Amino acid sequence: YHFTKGFFGTNGVSRAAGHTTPDADEALVKRTAVQQCRKQYFLCDNSKFNVVSAVTFAALTTGTILTDAAAEDYTESADIILC
Repeated sequence: YHFTKGFFGTNGVSRAAGHTTPDADEALVKRTAVQQCRKQYFLCDNSKFNVVSAVTFAALTTGTILTDAAAEDYTESADIILC
């Protein structure tokens, strides 16, 4: 499939590990879907920043992060929209 926009939940957001999830099968599906989108959005609340789960499915610089608040050290390295 090819998608115009994709919205993905993430269990962890890390500068080094990117967007992560604890489930390898879920990560495989998300990684594939992220690659098939023209525009990617990652949904997370502020408690997910500086958290690393077992499997990375996208780099931090991929897409836009939609969150309630972001750690200050992420605002320059990622596209973040406060909601």
